[in-house]
Amino acid sequence: MLDNYLIIIEKQENNYSAYCPDVDGCIATGETPDKARKNFLEALEFHFEGLKEDGLPIPKPSSSFAFTSDDCTGVLNVRTKKSTHLKLIKIAESENVSVSHLVNDAIIKQYG
Repeated sequence: MLDNYLIIIEKQENNYSAYCPDVDGCIATGETPDKARKNFLEALEFHFEGLKEDGLPIPKPSSSFAFTSDDCTGVLNVRTKKSTHLKLIKIAESENVSVSHLVNDAIIKQYG
């Protein structure tokens, strides 16, 4: 259920903060974006438990997001297992292309 809520993560001066536009009064921070998200999901569970105990309704997820071509920079960061990364490096070297070129071609072949 918590995965249906849009979570906004913002870079702060010394850490990251996370909140949901649909849920007033619930925020969390973390040293990394992943930690801020994890902390927020824990805070959200706790917040919802409090609302239930107080007999208050749990807000329904209603926020969404969209990207336009103006938002796209052409840069895509992908996290993968180290073993997968190593395989991609070896394949790219054997084809005499960069890993970025290899992955870009694979995406185009798969999705157009």
